[in-house]
Formats: sequence, C-alpha cells, structure tokens
Amino acid sequence: MKRNAFFLFLAFCLPSVHAQPYNISDDFISVAHDRSRYFISASSGLFVFNEFLGKADKTKPVVIHSHGCAGIGSDELALKDFYTSLGFSFVMLDFIKRGDASPCNHLGASNPNYKDDSLKYISDLKYRIPARVKELEHHIKLMRSNGFQTIFATGHSEGGMVVQRLSEKVNGVVVHSMTCFPTSFDTSFNRYLHLVSVNDPLLTKTSGRQFGCSDKSNFTVVQSEVKSHAALADPLWKDQIKIFINNNLASK
Repeated sequence: MKRNAFFLFLAFCLPSVHAQPYNISDDFISVAHDRSRYFISASSGLFVFNEFLGKADKTKPVVIHSHGCAGIGSDELALKDFYTSLGFSFVMLDFIKRGDASPCNHLGASNPNYKDDSLKYISDLKYRIPARVKELEHHIKLMRSNGFQTIFATGHSEGGMVVQRLSEKVNGVVVHSMTCFPTSFDTSFNRYLHLVSVNDPLLTKTSGRQFGCSDKSNFTVVQSEVKSHAALADPLWKDQIKIFINNNLASK
C-alpha cells in the first residue's frame, strides 16, 4: 500500500490524543437541518425545512445528499436536477455553513503545497468525517420521524466518504466519485451503488487507493474511465442509478 493511502488508513484506525475540533454536541447536531437546502421537484425553488415538510410528497423517495470538501457547488446542483427529475425530493446538507468548518484548500493543480496541504486534510478527516456522519444520520432520523417512507443517501467526493460510514439503515446509498473508504464499522445492512472513475484526476493524485469496494458483498461497483471528478462524470451512471433505486424502493 502506498504512503498516502497508508496514512489515510492510520488516520482512522489509530486513537487520537487531540480534542474533536468540530461541535458534535447533541444540541448542535439537533439543529443541523436548519442549515440544509430543500427541493421538492425539478422546477421548484429552494425551501427551508418547515416549508419543505408542508409541501413535499412523503410517499415519494427523499434523497439526502452530502457534498464534497469544498462545500455546495455545481455537482450538488447537477445531482439535485437529476434526482428531482425522477420525482424525488432532494435535501442538500451544508457542513461548511456550521461555523467551525471550512472548505478544503489542498485541491487544484496549481497548488504548490499540494502534498503538505493534503496531509493536513487527511489528518483532519478523523474528526471531520464523524461530525459529518452525525449530521447525516440526524437528517435521516428526522425525515423518517416526519413521515418519509423511502430514504436514499448520496455523497460526492468527501461526501462519498461520509456515506460509507453510515450506521443508519436506509433504502440505498449512492457513492459519487470517491474511492473505497477504510472503515471498521459494519455497514453491511445497507446496499451501496459505488460510482467511480479509475481516471478521476483528483482521486489518482493519491497513490494506493482502492477504487471499488469489490470485496464487500453489499456494494455494486460501477467503474468508468472518464477523466473527470464530477458527480455524474459518466453519462452511463444515470441509468445505473435508476436501476439501483428501482431495485431498492421497498420501505426499510
């Protein structure tokens, strides 16, 4: 295993002596949904939480999405357009807006400090990912308690790491453009669709990655050769998502 991938493994498997820099108190996590963005159709505008509850069709699936390390961007908008075009409601979590988190700064081909910034980012993931998982699971429980019967979780890039550590049962999970993420948690109760390109220009910067969780029986891995990190990099992925969702619509 190459150095960076080994460091990523150690970052999550060894105990830390430092305090968690992200607020994960119950009081703070319990209002995470107030930072999120809510959509009920391809043509509808943005709703806040209470408006969303009043207007969304709870008999239809809701997709709860975790963004990449840079925050909400064009990939989230593309995913919102795609999933709402299927008739689903769509929820965008916003981790950056919480106040104690910031967008990652290690990305970009022109960054002269890419190596050092990447190591700092990887070291921070042992705190950042658990905080993000708590917010995601809060949203899932909240949607379920408010009558939503069918729930899917999706994540792009860093958000793809988040959903791979999900301990809350949902109808299905879609990982968009992220490699297999090391975890000691049991996630075998959820079914995953893993979409990743072996020529992803960001993922191939770190050597030693396992591009597909092919060793996990609950993962369906769809690999592409498209040179893109976009959430829907390969046009064929849309059909794979539709098949996966149709096979997992029964309520959990």
